[in-house]
Amino acid sequence: MLLEKQREKIIQIALEVQKLNLVALTFGNFSIRDIETGYVCVTPSGMKYEDLKTEDIVIMDTDCNIVDGSRKPSIEASMHCAVYRKRKDVFGIVHTHSVYATAWASCNKSIPCVLAETAAVVGGTIKCAPFKPMGSVELAEVTIEELGNSDAVLMERHGVLAVGNNIDVALANAIIVEESAKVAYFAKNIGEISELPKDVCLKLRNDVMEKYGQK
Repeated sequence: MLLEKQREKIIQIALEVQKLNLVALTFGNFSIRDIETGYVCVTPSGMKYEDLKTEDIVIMDTDCNIVDGSRKPSIEASMHCAVYRKRKDVFGIVHTHSVYATAWASCNKSIPCVLAETAAVVGGTIKCAPFKPMGSVELAEVTIEELGNSDAVLMERHGVLAVGNNIDVALANAIIVEESAKVAYFAKNIGEISELPKDVCLKLRNDVMEKYGQK
């Protein structure tokens, strides 16, 4: 089977996202870009995660042409492919509808950078891309523009798009976005929010990229 391990990993991530309550039902989508072939493995549209089998994961090229698989790909597959075309450093994408982050997105509000972890992930405020219809070219365009070089972005009235150099990192980034959204919400209700200065955010971001984790 073509890219069997990557397909299995997609299912594992989907089940983990569901377990973490970052999505309801099938309201999310996940993908991996294979380093060797450049092909994109993406979840199918509207299938329960617990029912997924490796052959249900769709394989496409980055121009959205189906290479392998009989299922209809996620409605947001074109957005995933567009991110991969734009960001050569990205090899995993996680799209969630986590409650607190989506609440900020529903108000068209960026999440202020009040946590060091937020600065480490995105280098500052988590921006919110303007509303466009789901699955549209316009949604892909505005989302990629607001994502820029960061690793997470909100989509107005929709959810969160998190990216990484592999899908495990993308999931970790999605989790950090939700925690950031939660803390910022409570901080805003306790008192005036004090955001981290931009230069501090940038330093934290650079430090994490250079020093965090095992080499």
